[in-house]
Amino acid sequence: MKTRREVKRLFVLYYFRWTGITEELKEYVKRVKEITNKTEGVDLIGIFTPTSEWNGVLLFEGTSYQKILDIYKAYMQDYGPNPKIPVGKVEVLHTFEELGYPL
Repeated sequence: MKTRREVKRLFVLYYFRWTGITEELKEYVKRVKEITNKTEGVDLIGIFTPTSEWNGVLLFEGTSYQKILDIYKAYMQDYGPNPKIPVGKVEVLHTFEELGYPL
């Protein structure tokens, strides 16, 4: 069994603007978490409040970007576009090694 260090880890941030009420946000996160729990190789670390123009950010950890993208695709298939999220953006975090910088 591979240790956490041996498994390739990828972090993806999904920033979004939220226009709904707190209960609707909790339901949205619950749905995303349910889909994530069914997807091997992806974890939803949590929802955070960034210090930027965005209302929220979901932090995912996965073994590939495709697996994390599959969460979004599954959500769209099951629920369609969320009308309470008029705009969002995705940011992928890379290690210095992945970018070719020597340490």
